[in-house]
Amino acid sequence: MKDFVFRMPTRVRFGIGITKTLGKILKEELRYSNIFIASDPGIVQAGLIDRIEEALKAEGIRFCLYDQLVPDPTIEVVDEAADVLRKSGAEAVLAVGGGSVIDTAKAMCMLQTHEGSIRDYLFGGSKSVSHAIMPLICIPTTAGTGSEMTAASVITDQQTKTKVSVTHENLIPRLAVIDPQLQAGMPPLITATTGMDALTHAIESYVSLNAGPISDAMGLAAVKQISQNLRTAAADGSNLQARANMAVASTMAGAAFMNGGLGVVHGIAQAIGAAAHVPHGTANALLLPYCMRRNVVGNLKKFKDIADAMGENTEGLTVRAAADRAVSAVFQLDQDLKVPMHLKQVGVTHEMFPKIIKATMEYRMLTTNPCQLSSDDVLSILQSAY
Repeated sequence: MKDFVFRMPTRVRFGIGITKTLGKILKEELRYSNIFIASDPGIVQAGLIDRIEEALKAEGIRFCLYDQLVPDPTIEVVDEAADVLRKSGAEAVLAVGGGSVIDTAKAMCMLQTHEGSIRDYLFGGSKSVSHAIMPLICIPTTAGTGSEMTAASVITDQQTKTKVSVTHENLIPRLAVIDPQLQAGMPPLITATTGMDALTHAIESYVSLNAGPISDAMGLAAVKQISQNLRTAAADGSNLQARANMAVASTMAGAAFMNGGLGVVHGIAQAIGAAAHVPHGTANALLLPYCMRRNVVGNLKKFKDIADAMGENTEGLTVRAAADRAVSAVFQLDQDLKVPMHLKQVGVTHEMFPKIIKATMEYRMLTTNPCQLSSDDVLSILQSAY
C-alpha cells in the first residue's frame, strides 16, 4: 500500500431539523455572538433564511444578512462581498446555499485576513494563502457540491472567460451543518443535477491516481448511497429519508474528492461552464458517462467495483465487461433523471471546442485522471457527447 494523507478538518453536524438548534451550536459550542449570513436571493425567497434567523434570535445572536451572491461568482462579486463583510464587525460567516454561495464565502473569509483582490490568489496569481481565514460555517441547501468539506473556491474570471480556483487547506470550513429539511424543496432537475455532481465526485475520486484507502471507502459508499436514493429524491422531494441519504452521500463524496482528487469530467465541466455558462451539476451529469467510457481501461477493477456499488449484476462477467456495466449504469441513471445528455442541448457549439480543450488540458487535476489524456482524447469525448 502506498503512503497517503487523509484530511477531514471540517466538523459535521447532521440531523433532520438540526437548523432549529443552530443558535445553540453557534453560541455554546463555537462561542460566537455576531454572525454574517451569506446567501443568495433564491434561498431568501424560499424562506430558508427565516428559519436560520429564528434560530439565531432565540439565542440572542446578532447577525446581518448579505443575500446578493450569485451562481458562478465573478472576481468582482467576491471582492465586493468581502468588502461588505469587512465592514460588518462579524466574528464568523454562515454560508447558506449551494456550491456557489459556499465557494464565494470561502473567498470572502480568506480576504479578511489577506490583502488584495481574490484575483491575486487564483491559480497562477501573484499571491498565495499563507494563514488562517475568518471562521466559516456552512449550511448546504443542495446535496451535490460537497463544497462544505473541501479546500477549493471556484471563481469566474470575466476578463479571460475562464473558471479558476484558489485552493488551500486554510479555506476548509470549520463546521458543516447538514439538515435534509432545508433540501426538501429543491426542484426535481436541481435535485438530479446536484446529485449527479456528487456521484461524479465519488467516482472520480475513487478511480483517481491519487486515491487512498480512506477516500476509496468514502467514495464507494457514496456511489452506492447515491445510486439507491437519487431517483427517489428527484421523484419525491418530500421523501426525507432519501433526502437525508443524499445529503450524507454528498458530504462523503466531498471528503473523498478533497483527498483523492478529480479528473477529466471536472476539467471539461469547468471549461464548458465558463464557455457556455452551463451549470456545474448539469455539466458533470452530462459528461460523466462519456468520460467514464474513455477512462474505464485505466482501472478495470475499480470500474467493476463501481458497477457493483450501483447495483449491477456482474456475476459471471469478465472484468472488462463488468467495468463497462458501470458506464451503462450511469447512462441509465441520466436517462431516468431526465437530465441533458448532449452538449448541443445546453448551448455548447463546435466553435467552442478549441477553447474548451485548451482549458481542460490546463486543468490542474487532469494529472490524477486514471488515463493520461491528450487534446485529441478530449476532442473525442466532446464529439461523442455532442
